[in-house]
Amino acid sequence: MEMVFRRIEIAIEGDANKRKKLDAGQWSNEKIWKKSLKHSIFIIISFLIANTFLAYIIGSQGLIKIIIEPINQHWVGFFSIWVFTIVFYLVYSQVRELVCTVICPYGRLQGVLMDEHTLVVAYNDVRGEPRGKLDRTGLLQKGDCVDCSLCVAVCPTGIDIRKGTQMECINCTACIDACDEVMDKIHKPRNLIGYFSEDMIRAKKKPSFNIRMMGYSGVIALLLVVLSYFIFSRTDMDITVMRSAGMLYQEQPNGYISNIYNADITNKANTNRPVTIRAEDPAIKIRYIQAPGIVAKGSDVKTVFFVLIPANKLQSLKTDVRLQLISGNKIIETVTTTFVGPLNN
Repeated sequence: MEMVFRRIEIAIEGDANKRKKLDAGQWSNEKIWKKSLKHSIFIIISFLIANTFLAYIIGSQGLIKIIIEPINQHWVGFFSIWVFTIVFYLVYSQVRELVCTVICPYGRLQGVLMDEHTLVVAYNDVRGEPRGKLDRTGLLQKGDCVDCSLCVAVCPTGIDIRKGTQMECINCTACIDACDEVMDKIHKPRNLIGYFSEDMIRAKKKPSFNIRMMGYSGVIALLLVVLSYFIFSRTDMDITVMRSAGMLYQEQPNGYISNIYNADITNKANTNRPVTIRAEDPAIKIRYIQAPGIVAKGSDVKTVFFVLIPANKLQSLKTDVRLQLISGNKIIETVTTTFVGPLNN
């Protein structure tokens, strides 16, 4: 909102005061042109965001199919793109800060995480209070705040920062800029409104890296480590193997015992991949009922096969068997499953 849409709005319509004046004025060629240009750009950006959002749901390949193939083959996808486009457009052009104050839970969560050491956009009431107007000599009768209320006028959520930190504050810093301009005009130091903690205002303490901040940083670092592990350990293919439920072992010729298995192989790569399954132990054989063959990109296949183990290798009712998923003579993944057989005495 602040880094993209607000900047476009400011570039076309001007600052907050100019925008208010434009909105209140009658429809003219200038107003029609500026409003049309702004909303056209908003719709284009919302359309791009909607496509990106949909790609997270259906994948980039699915999105490309919707774009390049006839619409009548992808009515649901085409409809979804425009629904998301309308939603994002309304959020950024109409609903705006209500998302922050009503819909998004971050404001309430932020209040729980704050303490007297937290840096926030704040009003230095020690310096600014009591508020007062300038006298004829240009000197302040009271605190540095002249009670011009410009900080309230420019606030997109309509709060008065002088009443303390509030959930609705989105840290846009518009109040800081407005107050600094006033301080310059009355020849007073800037930062009557700025980034402060309660300790900085009350006790004149400098920001410090306290135990609570260390704890939050440790949690964030841990989450980043976990996320990095899942990203770098991610394989291009996955396999899930399960022994067919309710099926007992079968005696096969040449002294083999067999179990029947079902496997689901998923290809997460962007290329088609030929795959096969083999046992880690060379003495164990695989016999397909339904071979996996080639797994298309972004899809999965199901395969059914027998695992045959020499009877003399079975020392218990249940034996762990390690199976390897092979693609291009490369072991993609190794899984362990249970083999049920007779107990040899």
